[in-house]
Amino acid sequence: MLLGGDLIRFAKSPVTSKYFSPQTRKQIEIGMDVAEFAVEDSDTKEPYKVVVELIQQVLSREEGWKEYYSEEMANLPTDEFAQNIHSALELEFRAESFFSIGEYDKACEIAQRLCDSSENTAEKGWYLQMLARYKYRTSKTDADVIQKSAFQKNLQLLKPRDGISYEKLHYINQNRMTRIAKWVAQHSTYEELMLAVEGVLQDLSFGMPSERFEKAMSDLGESLGFLSQRPDKEIKKGPDNLWCGIGDSYFIYECKNEVDENRAEINKHEAGQMNTHCAWFMNEYPDTKFTAFLIIPTKKLSYHGEFSMPVKIIRKGGLNRLKQNVKGFFKEYANYNIGEIDETKVYQFLITHKLEVSSLETEYSEDYVKAHK
Repeated sequence: MLLGGDLIRFAKSPVTSKYFSPQTRKQIEIGMDVAEFAVEDSDTKEPYKVVVELIQQVLSREEGWKEYYSEEMANLPTDEFAQNIHSALELEFRAESFFSIGEYDKACEIAQRLCDSSENTAEKGWYLQMLARYKYRTSKTDADVIQKSAFQKNLQLLKPRDGISYEKLHYINQNRMTRIAKWVAQHSTYEELMLAVEGVLQDLSFGMPSERFEKAMSDLGESLGFLSQRPDKEIKKGPDNLWCGIGDSYFIYECKNEVDENRAEINKHEAGQMNTHCAWFMNEYPDTKFTAFLIIPTKKLSYHGEFSMPVKIIRKGGLNRLKQNVKGFFKEYANYNIGEIDETKVYQFLITHKLEVSSLETEYSEDYVKAHK
């Protein structure tokens, strides 16, 4: 049983499901079909009873189930992707073998081939890190340059020894609706689109681990047509999330979603962090308009804390309203070919669901309240 939007998205998305064997992909497909049959039956039965009956059919190896399963699994297509993975693994093995006996140039040559053949940016970064490790034995300078390139492509890899310079977000002359359309076009069907949206919104919840929450905030920004960064993750400085929108205006987010929901106040340390990140932004983007948000369960600021700049608070209610409106916005795509919606129509959707820039600045946040001594 697959429970949770992120797990279902992982199983269904073509981006990740291609890593499964043909047998596993077919089994998931059968599971989805059976789930649809169950939905049809649930009109006359209680849902949990339908699920229990399905489980019993499988565990008891009921003849009708066995026949259906055998027919579905009988004809599986050739898996070209798996063959490509096998070829890549063979090359990795050869590269490691050369490296282990001191044939560093041959190991680097094979690693470079893997880099050149990889179409996935994160995977290319992984192979560049492999190349940097091999190159280190013959040129530490070249290895550092390669590792920096690897890190820029995949932030989960080792950080370069000399660090990495911050690349500013600059508003480009591109319609926000165009960027939304580009994000939507990554999904081949409306069902796939909504699985992705549900996965993002599920992670955007108080109590969720900070890494997942901040990644979801970054994905949400991109889905809504913003340029999106995670400076604290990428360079260990700046806010958790940074969005660049229309007219060269910016949103910065500091995420305290793991804070106890019964916490009474924003403490002095958290206020200081917010002030530091606002100062970082003003140093990197002088004379640039921005709105600062602190995502936290309480709006009361400790008597001992101060904000040096205007800060808006996003609490649980505001976050839930934002999630509901984002879901409503993407549900509008159900009645259209998702790759061919007019930009004017998309803008109308944004206004209807209060997701234009002015609404994002005001609709989901509130002013903080200063505690008295």
